[in-house]
Amino acid sequence: MNKIQGFKKFSTGIALVLAGLVAGYVLFSGGHDHGVTECPDHAEAADEAEIAYWTCSMHPQIREDQPGSCPICAMALIPKYKEERTADDYSMAMSEAAVQLARIQTSPVIRGVPEKNIRLPGRIKVDERRITNVTAHFPGRIRTLHVDFTGAPIRKGEPMATIYSPELVGAQRELIEALNRRDRLPGMVEAARQKLRQWDLSEKQIADIEQRGVVETDIDILSPVDGFVLARNVSREQHVAEGTILYEVADLAYVWAVFEAYEEDIQWIAAGDTVRFRMRAQPGTITSATIDYIDPVMNPKSRTIGLRADIENNGTRLKPDMLLSGQISARLAEEKLMVPAGAVLWTGPRSIVFVMDKEADQPVFEAREVTLGQRSGDFFVVEEGVYEGEEVVSNGAFRVDSAFQLADRFSMMNREPGRGVVPVHDHGPADAAGVHDHDDLAVADDPADLKREVDAQFRGEFTALIHDYLVLKDALVASSLEAAKNAGGDFMQTLGAIGEHRMRGDAHMAWMSIYSNIESHGGPIADRNDLEQVRNDFRFLSDVIIDAVKTLGADDDFYHLFCPMAFGDEGGHWISDVPDIRNPYLPETMLRCGVVREKLSF
Repeated sequence: MNKIQGFKKFSTGIALVLAGLVAGYVLFSGGHDHGVTECPDHAEAADEAEIAYWTCSMHPQIREDQPGSCPICAMALIPKYKEERTADDYSMAMSEAAVQLARIQTSPVIRGVPEKNIRLPGRIKVDERRITNVTAHFPGRIRTLHVDFTGAPIRKGEPMATIYSPELVGAQRELIEALNRRDRLPGMVEAARQKLRQWDLSEKQIADIEQRGVVETDIDILSPVDGFVLARNVSREQHVAEGTILYEVADLAYVWAVFEAYEEDIQWIAAGDTVRFRMRAQPGTITSATIDYIDPVMNPKSRTIGLRADIENNGTRLKPDMLLSGQISARLAEEKLMVPAGAVLWTGPRSIVFVMDKEADQPVFEAREVTLGQRSGDFFVVEEGVYEGEEVVSNGAFRVDSAFQLADRFSMMNREPGRGVVPVHDHGPADAAGVHDHDDLAVADDPADLKREVDAQFRGEFTALIHDYLVLKDALVASSLEAAKNAGGDFMQTLGAIGEHRMRGDAHMAWMSIYSNIESHGGPIADRNDLEQVRNDFRFLSDVIIDAVKTLGADDDFYHLFCPMAFGDEGGHWISDVPDIRNPYLPETMLRCGVVREKLSF
């Protein structure tokens, strides 16, 4: 099995697991845990729908007349509703009750100018054009260091070191003798002065030599600029040769803000664009700058391109190597067709949306492949596959896809519908804790195989990302919007530092998909001005993080928690590093609402 086939099989298994779980919780129990009273609206909708049989989301070959548990995996059976009209392999009719139970919502295909908020990790760097080397222009021995540590501030003309040099002693004698013979050889005085100027002696130092009329054995080396010492390369009593770099001094009155843009974002960025950024050291302060240089060469390791902005550094508040979190608001030049990002299901090169037939008497959905363009905020540009004004499923697309898969019709993972075979896998026998072993999967490699492809460095960085997620969770528990926004920005900065293109093979393909989903749900948090919007973003981000930990593993142990009462009884999941319940969705009213679903260990 090659890598691509392996990933397709793994993706199929993951999609079926997700589809089955969603179908089980939403269609069967309306998102509630066992023991939680079903809400009246869902109960009425369920009564209206006519059930054909009961099946298992993981084993569709199971068909029972009554609800119960799957005889293979012990999961709760879900209802299969009778359809009121037949459909081809690319479409399916659903009852109004089934649509209501699945909470399916549609949105129109719109035409507009794509916009995108591009997040850019960055750091402060020294302006290379403002670095000055203080050099020995003659051989000698360092007698005294007036500046003896890195980082020391220095003003132009202040002494940095004192040097003894036989050549400098000889040059002083030449000047004094020329002064004594100026009547006969007036040109010799200026020649002797010019030699000392070439060695960077100041006019005052030369005038002092002339005034004293005697040779000084030790001469001060003066700083040619204002700035800070970046490097000290000499020590006391050290012998230095001509051309030795004694110090590196940088003028920090202006610095560079250097950002990294991923290659897929470069088409949105041009010199002259405004970038807004903030620093971890001053999270509440937003600074604007203009991009004046774009690196012509891509970094082959991070797959990013450098962007540079010159910034005035008043009071040297910007320190070299400070981390930045930047953002550029970009627009394309022409209008495009766009659909909500939540409407698109994709795996590798394939992308699918579900289009609702607005002319039908009952809800009818068509699975349609589309060609995607750029991501534009909460939308995707669609180059081919849909038309303006059509309605696409924007909420519940995975649930619709689950129904298509169960019916053996064209779907995200099923490219050959109508064969009468629905891919399934066996969980294997349950252990004493009710946990099933994943033995030989019919449609996916063992997820443990994928975890073994994840290198230790990546897993460490991914674990650090989860800990940033936990800071965001704690901010929501404290109901602090500002802390949540700051934590969201730090989270995205850590994600950007990890990068999208990591590892190889199936692990690389899995991380690309996970990265896109994390970016989609975590990206808006830093810009939200409403705490409930942040909680809603966190809700979907948590779903992605939980799946990512299960797929990739982590260095630390975490706990998957669930509150069935969050979001109007739809329920909300999250991760914690401890099994104690501290609800980020309902901290004011139901702080202890929740159960520990499972422990997530590598």
